[in-house]
Amino acid sequence: MWTSRLNRQYRGGWAMRIGGSVALATAVMLSACGQPDYVTDSRASVLLLVVDVNDGAVLDSDVRLGADSNLVCPDTVTVTVALRNKNPTLGGGVQGDVIINQYEVRYSRSDGRSLEGVDVPHTVNGGIGSSVTVGGTTSVPIEVVRRQAKLEPPLSGITGYDIVSMNAEITIGGQTVAGDSVSASGRMQIDFANYGDDNDSCPDQG
Repeated sequence: MWTSRLNRQYRGGWAMRIGGSVALATAVMLSACGQPDYVTDSRASVLLLVVDVNDGAVLDSDVRLGADSNLVCPDTVTVTVALRNKNPTLGGGVQGDVIINQYEVRYSRSDGRSLEGVDVPHTVNGGIGSSVTVGGTTSVPIEVVRRQAKLEPPLSGITGYDIVSMNAEITIGGQTVAGDSVSASGRMQIDFANYGDDNDSCPDQG
């Protein structure tokens, strides 16, 4: 009988421990589920945001310049990013400041045609050097259309009165001083055409 009571006590204690663990795990899961994606997608204590691309304007990209349409120029736009604490009650701190060091431009079309090198230009990646402090903003120049893209399909095939509209998704990436990766994306519209400009040099990209 003593052994029976001991077994019941052991089983009861085991059940209490298991029940407590399940309750704790459930609480953690519910807490995570109640948080927005931007809190859980990165370990960083800060949130990088793209707040402006090309002042919100559509970019008219001329695939050829000059009287003989033989001048090929890149297109550069300004992207403004902001850095904010995920917890708005926290102040600024150097550990959360971000060094911006890379970007990616990916193209798409509203009609769903998205084969790179056939329907849209190839995705491009590049390095940049800038920084933004917690609570601040900064603007970085991004070469959203490279010369190479205008020499390759589909842009090289645009002639006459052709106008091809595409969307460009620009992703900015970097690391906090503490070493956590952060990124943010913004989108813009680009209208590609041979606009017939008679420039003899590429426009200032500054």
